[in-house]
Amino acid sequence: MLNSGMLMCLTCIVIGMLFLVAFILKCKDKRSVTGVFLKNATSIFFILTAVCGIVKNSSVWQYGIMIVIGLVFGMLGDIYLDQKWVYPNDMKQYLYAGFICFGIGHLFYIPALVTAANIKLKLMFIPVLAGIVVAVGNLLLEKPMKQKFGKYKAIVTLYSFILAAMVATAVVAAFVSKHPAFIVYAIGSVLFLVSDLVLSPMYFGEGKNTPANFIINHVTYYLGQYMIAFSVALLAK
Repeated sequence: MLNSGMLMCLTCIVIGMLFLVAFILKCKDKRSVTGVFLKNATSIFFILTAVCGIVKNSSVWQYGIMIVIGLVFGMLGDIYLDQKWVYPNDMKQYLYAGFICFGIGHLFYIPALVTAANIKLKLMFIPVLAGIVVAVGNLLLEKPMKQKFGKYKAIVTLYSFILAAMVATAVVAAFVSKHPAFIVYAIGSVLFLVSDLVLSPMYFGEGKNTPANFIINHVTYYLGQYMIAFSVALLAK
């Protein structure tokens, strides 16, 4: 039988997914104020999912707190990035704020994984190498992918490095520990990466901000964040 903590986690996930569906249906063709509230509600429930994981077993509080902080920064980053549609004249500031918040969130995820999965520091060359390869590759593929980073090139490159390092750390954690929590986290991190791969041409390409890409971007992003959040409950034995 499910204990109360796990039941709370699953309830948060179900409610969050309902908000996500409502948000997509409302905003896939045109953004609205109602959509902002629906989207923020979806984000609040992935934070609550992780909090419920800590409640399930306080022994994982160190990992759980770092994941919660990362999720909060993710929510803030999402809020800032959305403001560029509302205030196009201030796009630069909001884009920078969004990238910075998401980057900080990943910087909390990485040590959470390293400590909880007991990853040996000598293995951390893998995330560093992955970060470098992805960041450089992103720059080299800018023109072939018909994107134009322009004045955002530096922040995009830095963020690409941090994101790729986080995903690689999650994959290493899954292989090292073979624990369901880190396997679920790794899958979630890959979905997060897919979301950003779809989002990049929507922001920096032409003609890519389509309803289909909007749906793919948000579905993969939220599934990724919810899986990362749910890893707290799975880690709590």
